[in-house]
Amino acid sequence: MFLSEAAEEVDLNVVYQAAANGDVNTLTATIREDPSILECCDSEGSTPLMHAVSGRQVDTVKLLLKMGASINTQDACGRTSLSLATYLGWLEGCVCLLRNGAKQNIPDKNGRLPIHAATAETDFRYTELYLIVLKWNYCKYTSDTL
Repeated sequence: MFLSEAAEEVDLNVVYQAAANGDVNTLTATIREDPSILECCDSEGSTPLMHAVSGRQVDTVKLLLKMGASINTQDACGRTSLSLATYLGWLEGCVCLLRNGAKQNIPDKNGRLPIHAATAETDFRYTELYLIVLKWNYCKYTSDTL
């Protein structure tokens, strides 16, 4: 992503660190100054939203989504924020992302979906969560096409 002049002046590592640590004051001030920072990626393709997910910062995730962060952006490995939350075993994050429209059918570069990570968890609530969403999407799709 091309940075605006304001984003070029900001140390993006400060933004990523703030997201991972839940420093909503720094994030809010920086993003209000330049909203394009929401979609700036680090060397691994991770956005501030992905850093918030990696830090398990649910309030920061909600803030970034409210401010307009793209929920289905993929990093250099093709992982979305939902994939990251699932691989971390962060149920609260998965629920938050799904409620805010995260797509569960976006594969990473190895062809894995978030549900693949969910089935590797010993906590079956993850698998149950994805199956409930799949069923809901199927019911919604079939009722929309009738």
